[in-house]
Amino acid sequence: MSKVTMNDFVPTEKTTVRRKLDRGSYDRELIYRILDETFVCQVAFIDNGLPFVVPTNYVRVGDKLFLHGSTASRLMKTLASGAPFCLNVTLLDG
Repeated sequence: MSKVTMNDFVPTEKTTVRRKLDRGSYDRELIYRILDETFVCQVAFIDNGLPFVVPTNYVRVGDKLFLHGSTASRLMKTLASGAPFCLNVTLLDG
């Protein structure tokens, strides 16, 4: 992995690449290109002690991601409560 530059996201304890360092990147433009090229994500969270993974659509506007979903859904209610979650996107490019 190359050195982190001013245009990169700053790695944190939760976002630091730990395996396959040569395949990870904090490059903001690369990450934005990947996010902009796909439109489906999976959001993982815990609700009432049980794990859930929900696929949904999203859009990136600047530094923010907006998720598609009803405010009455388990996903949106859980995220609105401030519960921790993780988000995954997959880009198939070959």
